[in-house]
Amino acid sequence: MKIIICITLFILFILWTILLVKNKLSRIDNIVYNKIKLNNKKTIFFKYFTNLASTKYFIIICLLLIIFLKNKLALLISIAMIIDAIIVFIAKHIIKRERPNINRIVEEKGYSYPSGHTFSATCFYGLVMFLINISSITLGYQLLITIALISIILLIGFSRIYLGVHYFSDCIGGLLLSSSYIILYVYLVYDVLKLL
Repeated sequence: MKIIICITLFILFILWTILLVKNKLSRIDNIVYNKIKLNNKKTIFFKYFTNLASTKYFIIICLLLIIFLKNKLALLISIAMIIDAIIVFIAKHIIKRERPNINRIVEEKGYSYPSGHTFSATCFYGLVMFLINISSITLGYQLLITIALISIILLIGFSRIYLGVHYFSDCIGGLLLSSSYIILYVYLVYDVLKLL
C-alpha cells in the first residue's frame, strides 16, 4: 500500500510540474498572492515559522540527535535529511524556476521550484509523525500530535508564500515530492525503525 501511495504522489508531482512548465499554474499562483494581506504581526509570526524548516535548523537538530541519542534513529533521521537536500537541489536545477518578486519580505538565493522549506518540513515532520504513530503513545495523543505536525508543515509552506520567496505552486510541488520520498524512505527502513 505504501508503494502505491508513493508512486501516486510522485505521478501527481510530475503532472503538477508539467502544468508548471506549460505555464498553466500562474493563475492559481496569482489568486493566492492576491488573497494575502500583509501586516507586522503576521510577518513576525511567519518569519518565526519559516525558520522551523531552514537548513541551519535541521543541521542543528540532526547534530543534537546524533550527539545525544547516539543510535540508529538519529542516523536514519540525519540520512533522510541529507537525501532530502540532494533531491531538492537536483529538482531545483532541473526546473530552474526563478523566485517571485512580489511582496518580497526576506531574501533567498537559488531557484524557486520546488519549495525546499516545504519539502524539508514535510520530510522531517512527516518522519516524526510516522515514529509517533508506531510508538506506544495512546491513540488520542497520537492524533493530537499528528494534527499539530500537519499544521506546522502547512504553516511553513504558507510562510514561504507570505514572505514572497515562493509561489503557491512551489509549495504544492514540494509537498507532493517530499511526501512521495518520505513514504518510500519509511518503507525502505521500516524494519529498522520497528526495532527501535
